[in-house]
Amino acid sequence: MLNFSKLVAGALAAMIAVPAIAQEAPDWLGGELQKPLSETRIGITVLYPGSNSYQAMYAETAAAYAAELGIMATVMDPQGDPAIQFDQIQDMASQNMDAIVVWPTSQNALIPAIRDASRSGIPIITSNSPIGEAGRRYILGHTGPDDCALAEQAAEMLGSAIGGEGNIVVVEGTPGYSVSILRGNCFLDKLADDFPDVNVLDSQTAEWNREKAQTVMETFLTRFGDQIDGVYAFDDGMALGVVSALQAAGRSAGDVKIVSCNQFGEGWDAMKEGWISGSGKQSPIDDAILAIQTAVRVANGIEVPALQEIERAQITAENVDEFERPTW
Repeated sequence: MLNFSKLVAGALAAMIAVPAIAQEAPDWLGGELQKPLSETRIGITVLYPGSNSYQAMYAETAAAYAAELGIMATVMDPQGDPAIQFDQIQDMASQNMDAIVVWPTSQNALIPAIRDASRSGIPIITSNSPIGEAGRRYILGHTGPDDCALAEQAAEMLGSAIGGEGNIVVVEGTPGYSVSILRGNCFLDKLADDFPDVNVLDSQTAEWNREKAQTVMETFLTRFGDQIDGVYAFDDGMALGVVSALQAAGRSAGDVKIVSCNQFGEGWDAMKEGWISGSGKQSPIDDAILAIQTAVRVANGIEVPALQEIERAQITAENVDEFERPTW
């Protein structure tokens, strides 16, 4: 796991030595710079970079790309706590940042802070996870994956992997978090529509944590044993925890079909070894770069789409060799 404090320190050091050429308008801007990039200040608060490799890579990319552009960026870690992130947004607003990027820890708890920042004239975008409907009037745009589409393709892959019938268990992300809600509801709806003979035995949270996912799966195995035909994990980090539980229980690769979203490097390996049947392509590098570019646009008064999606793809054991192993 990346050391987040060292990461931010390195990014800040890189920003001290910003080259003058970074002040030129980049081709992707789509308009004129209102101030040099070297004088542009952007605040970024990322869900919890210490929780898994996707978020760590997102934070690393955000810091490095900001430094490459020459903008003055502050990357903050709220450790998954809405109260901490609320204070971070208020603090960035008090510093009169040119734009703020929020990867929300909560759908609704942050809306008052986002509202106040927006009404003070600071452009705000959300990244990766959307804010609740009541808060969307205060943001200028959202960037990230289509989590509903990722969940629907997970349902397709898992339903097919177990032959259209059988029993599955679900390992969820953090309750109340918008990505968790989308990856849960859209999966269940698609499963009910296309695979009515698939039964969900139970669904429990592992809060995006690999070790907690292993514990959850161990509990499922104790309760349901050989009844479990498949597992849906909300991300590859938790899917790897499921794999560890199955290995500890003496199961063989493929005995239980596992499907997840946003493939990690180790998840790619596990798929090659037959442990994971399907996952979704979703790049934290693309995620972070799109967020930074959008923040620079809104900081310069350039209109952006309400929603900008990053690329996604369906990855299975049959086509995994067509994709490069993720670096996160």
